[in-house]
Amino acid sequence: MPQGVSLNLPAFLSSKDKFTKEEAIFSRKIARSRIHVERAIERVRNYRIVEKISTNLRPFSSLIIQVCCALVNLQTPIISGVINAENDDMSGEMPVTLSFI
Repeated sequence: MPQGVSLNLPAFLSSKDKFTKEEAIFSRKIARSRIHVERAIERVRNYRIVEKISTNLRPFSSLIIQVCCALVNLQTPIISGVINAENDDMSGEMPVTLSFI
């Protein structure tokens, strides 16, 4: 995984009857953040150029998607009240920033 990127997976019940309080809270935070990630991905899909990358533009497809992600990151925040990730006071919301590697 690239430096500065972390993967947050919700807890699994496997052999337990129920989650601990901490696991339940963490899973709820992940679920709430996942909604915002899906909304951010939808914003990228709204750029119609992504759908129309022809075979002659395939070598540039990564660059095209990077530009679309950058444009999405410049739009108004998906989560209202979030100014930047360092100053996130949204009661435990995980910041959503798109990047394509």
